[in-house]
Amino acid sequence: MPISRLTKYVLALLMGWVVCSTSIFAKAYLTVNESFERDIINHYARVSLAPESATYFDVLTGISTKSPSPSVVANERIWYSTELVHTGYSPIPLVLNIDRLNVDDLHIYLLDDSQRIIKSYRYQAGKGDHSLRQPLPNIRFAFTLQPYQDARLLIAIKDEGLKYFPISLWKRDLLAQHDTNMLMLLGAVSGVMALIASYFLFSYLYQRIPTRFWLTMSSLVLIALLFITEGGLAFWPSLTNASEQFYAVCFGVLLLCIAKVTHHLFERIPLILRLLNYWAPILAVAYCLTVGAYTATITLLLLTAAMGLYHVLLALVFKDKDSSVVSTTFILAWLSFFAFYAIVTQNLFGDLIYTIDVAMGMLLFVTLGFLCFGFAVITKEDVRNQFQLSTQAETISNLNYFYDLFRNSAEGHYTSTWDGKLISVNPAMCKVFGYESEEEMLTEGASTRIFYQSPEDRQLLLGEISQNGHVTGKEIRGKRKDGSEFWFSISCQIRENEEGSYLYGSIIDISEKKQSDLSLQYLATHDSLTGVYNRRQFEATFKEEVNSEPDMPVCLLFLDLDRFKVVNDTCGHKAGDVLIKDVARLIENTLLPNAQLARLGGDEFGVIYSLVDADTVYLNAVKILNAVQTYRFMWDNRIFNLGVSIGMVVCDDATVSSGQYLSMADAACYFAKEQGRNQVHKYNKDDESMQRYQRELDWVSSINNALEEGRFELYYQSLRPLSKTNDGHYYEVLLRLREQDGKLVEPANFLPTAERFEMNVSVDKWVVTHTFKWLSENPEHLEELKHCSINLNCHSLADRDFTLFVLNAFETFKIPYNKICFEVIESVAIIRMEDTLAFMRTFNRLGCSFALDDFGSGFSSYSYLKSLPVSQVKIDGMFIKDMLNDSVDTAMVASINDVAKAMGMQTVGEFVENEATMAQLGKMGVDFAQGFGVAKPAPLAAFQPLQ
Repeated sequence: MPISRLTKYVLALLMGWVVCSTSIFAKAYLTVNESFERDIINHYARVSLAPESATYFDVLTGISTKSPSPSVVANERIWYSTELVHTGYSPIPLVLNIDRLNVDDLHIYLLDDSQRIIKSYRYQAGKGDHSLRQPLPNIRFAFTLQPYQDARLLIAIKDEGLKYFPISLWKRDLLAQHDTNMLMLLGAVSGVMALIASYFLFSYLYQRIPTRFWLTMSSLVLIALLFITEGGLAFWPSLTNASEQFYAVCFGVLLLCIAKVTHHLFERIPLILRLLNYWAPILAVAYCLTVGAYTATITLLLLTAAMGLYHVLLALVFKDKDSSVVSTTFILAWLSFFAFYAIVTQNLFGDLIYTIDVAMGMLLFVTLGFLCFGFAVITKEDVRNQFQLSTQAETISNLNYFYDLFRNSAEGHYTSTWDGKLISVNPAMCKVFGYESEEEMLTEGASTRIFYQSPEDRQLLLGEISQNGHVTGKEIRGKRKDGSEFWFSISCQIRENEEGSYLYGSIIDISEKKQSDLSLQYLATHDSLTGVYNRRQFEATFKEEVNSEPDMPVCLLFLDLDRFKVVNDTCGHKAGDVLIKDVARLIENTLLPNAQLARLGGDEFGVIYSLVDADTVYLNAVKILNAVQTYRFMWDNRIFNLGVSIGMVVCDDATVSSGQYLSMADAACYFAKEQGRNQVHKYNKDDESMQRYQRELDWVSSINNALEEGRFELYYQSLRPLSKTNDGHYYEVLLRLREQDGKLVEPANFLPTAERFEMNVSVDKWVVTHTFKWLSENPEHLEELKHCSINLNCHSLADRDFTLFVLNAFETFKIPYNKICFEVIESVAIIRMEDTLAFMRTFNRLGCSFALDDFGSGFSSYSYLKSLPVSQVKIDGMFIKDMLNDSVDTAMVASINDVAKAMGMQTVGEFVENEATMAQLGKMGVDFAQGFGVAKPAPLAAFQPLQ
């Protein structure tokens, strides 16, 4: 749906609700007596809709009318019917007052008790009503209500703009006094606005500050808006029906002027945000000129609010760093305008009429807003003036101290001609090049050529200066007076004057820095402990070798020490460091001459061979293996023997990247360990074991990517109660992985890999977080929830941080503990008994329940049920699915169910695939059934209660 249509529809709904509310809750009649002053007809009117052709009689009798609805079609009128009851004892002159002149068609009827017309009036915008008074023209309908006379006011409105506005009934003399007061206030408002505009204009003409010009323009536009608002277009009746377009143009110009003020006050606003400040009003005005009056009005209201908030946000983000007063007063100005905006909106959509008090409040907010704008501008100018004065003072101070700085600077400063003749130097310059004084340097070093170790360096320097006009931080080898070589950094620029071209430069001795850079470069590429290449340099070198297309394939070895952890754990890290250094030297001494060794990790090494055939590399790998195997490490009178597992890859496929080759070598080393350690395994892509391991690595990458990109999805499978009626939601949360191609993957495909590589803690955290988040976002569902099961893995139960994580999740998402059940697989619970018990006791005390999953598939010892504080046992599905045809399975299910019930536990039958199995489980006394026969897994976001 287009934005304009959507906005129009929403606001039409709002207006319809207002009308419905007015119609439903309106009093039956308006009482008038001598104490009556004024009231709003809308509060006492019954509102209805009728076709444009309907007469007032049709409306009174209910013919062709209908109740108010959220939308009003083009050929319908809105009718207000109000009964006036005179309870006084004297005639009361009354005036019906409507502030809006841009109503397309307005009918007013005054009827007596017999529904006969006493008086009527019709107004049509665009045709004009020259009887309207000036200034402050309003639509007026005067009549006198006699004692004990009842009358009915009928008002019919047809308009393309806002159709609902306050209609007020005044006592005639009170309205006359109100008009007098409003005229006085209009004069005051005009005077204040003219005074503000004049101040900004004359101050601009005097100081020529752009901000004051735009404030002047803003004031003039505001005066124009005041002229339109107070009925100024009534001087030209044919223009009254185009007031929305005039408003649009004026508001657009006003926002553009204020945008210029904002940009001058906050100079750090980026260009793209400035353009938005310009284009938004321009496009909105263009749009308003092409649509109807209603849409134009709504667009202007939304534009004004949005641009106001946008300007406030700009003031907060890009506030003046030198003075917080600028931002504060600017925001205060907008707050004043927002208050003015709220009053106008209340008049447009509510029942607020423009009384003296309201008008005074509006004048106060507008005046305060412009005064705050002016104060922000003046403060900004004061800050700028202070900055200029301080800059001038600083410049003068710099000039006074320039010579002292030149003389006492730690950097060497000099001036020379283009051909190299020295003109001036400072003491630091003499010290850099080894001269005793400035006179000695100017005499003996008359030409700068002697200060360069290589004459070509000076020619390159001059070439760069002639091209760019300057050079900064160029490092050059220099020569001192005694002929010694050193490094200096030179920054130089060229200046032209009447006498020719001169070079002004500074020189710093960077010999120590240069030596430090060489050391840092070494540390960046070498391992600090062993002195061989580090992993970063190794990978860069290997990538370069693979991509260079050598005559012979590059070979790669991946080495992982065996039993290194024993030394590290028993003797400490210091012994481990000594061992790593010894092994690195041992391997380095065993390598072929052109091999490159690197330490890749704690006890992992890599070797790159180029221009060596694969057989020779394999023999060298065996030699390394034998050298490490025969090596003995002694520490604190203890002797340790080591081994090494080596993976070898021949890089002979141009389509494989260097990173993939490293993974292959790692995989080959892994299988060397798997096959008994202390051996060399050569990578073979056709090896089934290698392919399986590679697939597992791919799953590791997929799981990590899914966690980072949020491609896991929560599913659920409902449980059906068998021993009672369904009194809420019972289900188990399941996990699915959405691959990048959109394919949905079952957990059996990736969870074994996650467990193997200890990634399941992260997966469990994701499941707990997103399950709790969904429950907190669906409070009605949470209220009906009785039992939500979440599966946990052994690594999660053994992780103390995971316990704290789950506790924090309960507190963060405010999930009741008694609604959550954690499921633990029987085999996992038994193997990690202590960790499982600690976790269970923690959350049992808080109210969580626990279920033992797949009971019967693992160790199947009933004694474990006594040790584990579980409240539910899930009978393994392998006993359930064939129990109707297998008496042994039936006996097993009955046995498990009887033992669990004896211990006070509930039971759940898994893999229930049909109604017959479900019925049999119910007869046995099993509490719940789960399986495709109950409900298939479905996305949790699309939860449907079990029928």
